[in-house]
Amino acid sequence: MALQKTHDKVIQPMNPTLPADSELESLARQVDDQLSDLQSQAVGEVEVRGITPDEPSRLPAAPKQQAVIEQATGEPFESFWDKFKRHARRDLCLPEGHLYKQWQKWRDLRSKDSVKVALGVVAGMGIPTASIGPVAVAACVFLLNAVAGIGIEAMCEGCAEEEAERKNGLKEAAKEKKQNQKP
Repeated sequence: MALQKTHDKVIQPMNPTLPADSELESLARQVDDQLSDLQSQAVGEVEVRGITPDEPSRLPAAPKQQAVIEQATGEPFESFWDKFKRHARRDLCLPEGHLYKQWQKWRDLRSKDSVKVALGVVAGMGIPTASIGPVAVAACVFLLNAVAGIGIEAMCEGCAEEEAERKNGLKEAAKEKKQNQKP
């Protein structure tokens, strides 16, 4: 990969007003610099929740980025990552996703596009406005480092099934709501 680059609660990724192109470029440069630093060091692994809640997964650690996320969000990294990953994977792993399309075309992920996705997910998670940029950069670095470390196929494993289950759950909830509204 080139360097251009509450479990039940449903988070709706927002489409915030994106920063100006120059600010996006600055955030993308931060991602590239942090990825370069990570890839030049021997870094350990971090255990996070896998596809199913009882199944742990090991990903390449990004200690500085994890610390930024924990400090800005006030929650443990694993909790943040679980929510972030669920939404970022939709864009990365499903055919309608922008990062998916980019990967299919170029076999690479541009940092600027990854930052755009991360900004939308982080904003949708309710992160305070002042922290959105730093958290999005840190999350983007962790995501791209994980993709580089374990591969996109491993990162996307089970995503299509998870999305189908989520959509079925939403359909069932809508159906139940409609039935409850009938006199």
